[in-house]
Amino acid sequence: MECKVKVTFADGSRRVLKDVSELTKANKRREIRVVFKDGRYIDLHLGRVCTQLGIVKVNTFGLLPEGIKLDKIMGWCYKFHRKTSKRKKL
Repeated sequence: MECKVKVTFADGSRRVLKDVSELTKANKRREIRVVFKDGRYIDLHLGRVCTQLGIVKVNTFGLLPEGIKLDKIMGWCYKFHRKTSKRKKL
């Protein structure tokens, strides 16, 4: 992605999509939202990214096909922001 892509989802949340090449750096414990080139999106937990085959392995517990092709993905983001504490420790 050469430019920033800002997306507003149906629940009202707004996110900036990250590039598909950064998918290997995603935190496996956090839920991510993958946006496809046709405008659909899906929430999932990332399993493994196989760049040689061009496939993303997902942990969906049998609800979806085991892999998603990388060329169909426009971008991704985390579903929830990381919570930070605004209180200072004394």
